[in-house]
Amino acid sequence: MDQMTVTEVSRSLGLSTRMLRYYEELGLVRSRRREGYAYRLYDPEALARLRQIVLLRKLRIPLRQVKRILDDPSAQAAIQVFQDKLKELEGELDALGSIRDILQELLAVLKGRYWLPAGKVLLDDAQLAGLTGLAGLAVEPSLLSQQIKQKERKTMEDLNRAEQEQGKLTNVRIVHLPAATVAAAHYIGPDPEDHAGRMIADFARKNKLWETGSSVRQYGFNHPNPPPEGGEYGYEFWVTIPDDMDVPAPLEKKHFPGGTYAAHCIQMGNFHEWQWLFGWAYESEEYEINGSGTPEDMYGCLEEHLNFYDHIQEAAEGEPETTQLDLLIPVKKK
Repeated sequence: MDQMTVTEVSRSLGLSTRMLRYYEELGLVRSRRREGYAYRLYDPEALARLRQIVLLRKLRIPLRQVKRILDDPSAQAAIQVFQDKLKELEGELDALGSIRDILQELLAVLKGRYWLPAGKVLLDDAQLAGLTGLAGLAVEPSLLSQQIKQKERKTMEDLNRAEQEQGKLTNVRIVHLPAATVAAAHYIGPDPEDHAGRMIADFARKNKLWETGSSVRQYGFNHPNPPPEGGEYGYEFWVTIPDDMDVPAPLEKKHFPGGTYAAHCIQMGNFHEWQWLFGWAYESEEYEINGSGTPEDMYGCLEEHLNFYDHIQEAAEGEPETTQLDLLIPVKKK
């Protein structure tokens, strides 16, 4: 096949249509529209470039570095990026090695005292001495205690460093979104984010929302979610407005009840981190998901396009650029 539609590329390469659109915004790849045809098309050159992007992303190369590699007429950029990535991975391997070694030592200590409660074994100085490799040393008690503390501190430093390296979502925030009146734009079809986003942006500029005293926050969500087999889906954008503001069709005036959400900030394009946030929510000992239970509205989850107040004033036309989003999952205390 010489050319492929967005849906065909999405199915073939496992990329969401939204991610494809973002790649185009970054200048990573180009598509074209055939006259009288609603869908974007990708030619063989664009498809080859997309396969290269997929490979580099699987190697955990950031998008800005992907563009640098693919735009470089030589291999110099790729060499530098790959060298930097190898150093980063070596640090992660060191962190994992520290966790493995400590677990192995802890396991050996516990097996040697299996008849005692684990807490008693792990908090006992003599066992900590064994854990940190100091057992059997003929030293003064005070010196042994000092060495134990030093080894303990080293062990905890290793663990803290490993946690920082491996803990993908150590910064999940619990936030309360206030109730608000919103103007809603909804579109189902090709590039739904583009259509709904332009509708909201035009409305915000026409009414100069930044001068109304409204907080001017923008939320969005799939409506409905893309079907598993691929194909058309919808997207709905909301922007907060004063309660008494009129909203012209095709936009709708709605009430957002607000609520408690687990929030995780991402750079635009990193939508794979949704699964990380859901992983955090499923494993949380304090909170549980409090969603709608239906993919019709993305299970009640939201994407807040941060700093819309500033961005809409900076964009004279079209949808303003978004660089950061909050991924938001509705939650409640267990």
